[in-house]
Amino acid sequence: MMRVVFLLVSTLFCNEAAAFLAPSSIGVTARHSAMRSYVDDGAELTTPLSRKKFVEGIVQSSCGLLVLGQIKPAYASGGATAGGVYLLSAKQRYNKRVTSGLKAFLALDVNDISAVNAFFETKDEGGWEDLSAAAYLLANAFRTNSSKAPDSLPSVKSWKAFSKDIDLLKRGLAKKDMGKVASSYKNAEEKLDEYLANVELPTVMELKQM
Repeated sequence: MMRVVFLLVSTLFCNEAAAFLAPSSIGVTARHSAMRSYVDDGAELTTPLSRKKFVEGIVQSSCGLLVLGQIKPAYASGGATAGGVYLLSAKQRYNKRVTSGLKAFLALDVNDISAVNAFFETKDEGGWEDLSAAAYLLANAFRTNSSKAPDSLPSVKSWKAFSKDIDLLKRGLAKKDMGKVASSYKNAEEKLDEYLANVELPTVMELKQM
């Protein structure tokens, strides 16, 4: 009876003590305790005292293993790049560039060929090259999961529809066909509100007033 009580108390003590040990040290401590119990100053396991120490060592080792079994690994949370964190980061990086480029586009006088050419030729913020890169990346950020194809996103579809009219405008500009430039510009502007709504930016009217 005394032995049973002793074993129960030893087990409880092990559980309490293990709570203060680093996970990496629990297994080492348990094994070290067991090994010290196996041999007592070179005594053989056949002696009553060494057998008793052997049993106690096994109990302590088992206690350590039980504690190890209760430790659960920490798993890194996933999905951050497909959720709110990624979208917020994209807005912070691209909203200003997209807004700046669209404001410059909406302020164009299609009859001023030099101004229109400057809009497409500059590589700075406020020009077409920077706008097209930032606007697509912003559109691509509005996804519900990381495996969804970009072309299936409403934001990307609306941006591509707008870009098609821009391509027609550039062709008309290259041919100095001002009628083509004017009609393509008007069509592009009409399609722009859908994109702006999909990427949570102000409307065309609001951008013109900014």
